Amino acid sequence: MGNKNSFLENIFSVKNSANKKHKVVTVLGAKAKFKRNYLKDVIQNYQLMHDRSLYVGIPDNLTLQLSFNNDCNCKCKFCGEDIAKRKEDVAIIPEKWLYEDLKELYPKTSNIVPTYGEITFKKEGFDYINWLNKNYPAINIFIESNGIAFNDKWAQVASDNLMRINFSVNAINEDFFKKTVWEKDGVFTLVQNNINHYLDVLKEKGRFAFKPSVSCVINSGNYETVEDFITYWISKGIQNIILFFDHNENEAFLVNKEKDKKEVEEVVLKLLELEKLFEGKVDLGWRLFMPINNVKEFESRINDMNIEDIKKKYPKLTELIKDFSLDRLFEEKTKLRKEYGKKEYTYYDEITNVTFHQRITNGHTICSNPWHHLRLRPNGNFAVCSWVPYLENIHNYIEQGMINWEKVFNCAYYRKLRKNFSNGCYAGCMPNCPASQVTPEAKFNSLYKYKGIIDAK
Repeated sequence: MGNKNSFLENIFSVKNSANKKHKVVTVLGAKAKFKRNYLKDVIQNYQLMHDRSLYVGIPDNLTLQLSFNNDCNCKCKFCGEDIAKRKEDVAIIPEKWLYEDLKELYPKTSNIVPTYGEITFKKEGFDYINWLNKNYPAINIFIESNGIAFNDKWAQVASDNLMRINFSVNAINEDFFKKTVWEKDGVFTLVQNNINHYLDVLKEKGRFAFKPSVSCVINSGNYETVEDFITYWISKGIQNIILFFDHNENEAFLVNKEKDKKEVEEVVLKLLELEKLFEGKVDLGWRLFMPINNVKEFESRINDMNIEDIKKKYPKLTELIKDFSLDRLFEEKTKLRKEYGKKEYTYYDEITNVTFHQRITNGHTICSNPWHHLRLRPNGNFAVCSWVPYLENIHNYIEQGMINWEKVFNCAYYRKLRKNFSNGCYAGCMPNCPASQVTPEAKFNSLYKYKGIIDAK
């Protein structure tokens, strides 16, 4: 290693005076045949680690996306996490990391997102969230829950600390819950009771602005219920609804009959209509994991529709949302956060998933996760977000029993993505990530499209 580094130091100490670039990089990268790929990787990593523009130290305004635990108290049929095949998925992030090693980051942290597991049924999970709220009250906490274990204890701590909650409800009634989610008796009713109780607690404390969002996985078993699902939760005052087309059906969908494709197209058309109806009043997000080739045609058709015609088609929803305002909701949340000393949110943060971030670089709006986002699993694997593979492990950065965070955030993995994203290159990211599909001059509603349309034309 020492000889290799000395060799590289000598090479990179000499520059081509004409363009101030290292001519040897071109020579080795284009001409060398012996261990060509290895040499290119070595040279690229050396350049990355010596480019000070890619260095951020320990960043401010961090979002920590922690897979606190990866097991769950629900057995959803569509769950993407195959717990049975991953031994580490039943683990909890080591207490030392949570209570000692991460202490260096908490003062710089804006958001903590326990995800990819159900934290609410773990005593250790409640203890950790409670500890965070007492010791670092400025941090905003966002919890995604199936609602089964979201009892009064959780309702109180969430409302007292202005936590952001998303309930993955996934069905409109008991029959559809058993049909498309889990066959167990009484689960749906328990979830509904817990959510209704939480809504009551928020109202009692004058914090209904922090009402939760709700989400649903839709598939061939519940396409017919989409409008009813949306209507029910809007009637409860909910202004943020997220729908996911079941990605597990994608492969089957490609070979299914035209009837199945027609059902999906009908749902997509409905969502596009409702999206126009809800503009400025309800944030309706949806992600389509199926290749519907005429989505753009649908969008164009809906954009040409008169809003009054859409209102006539959905009279009940039009009446329910008449007094809703996303701008006013944002103002109310901002006021409460300021009053209780929470770190600020932008409108973009408030209306989107808090794991998506943006920044202006070289005149372009780009994904900024490689600058201030860390996704960490119990086994030590880490990444910059949910949409790129795990390529690094935190254990490689433990020195004298502590995690060296400066090296973590400035390793070759982070630096490479910073360089790529700055140049508009999102190689390695999932193609349907909305954070990489933006332009600086776009208005907000077109800036953020939470659809994730794969292969759509």
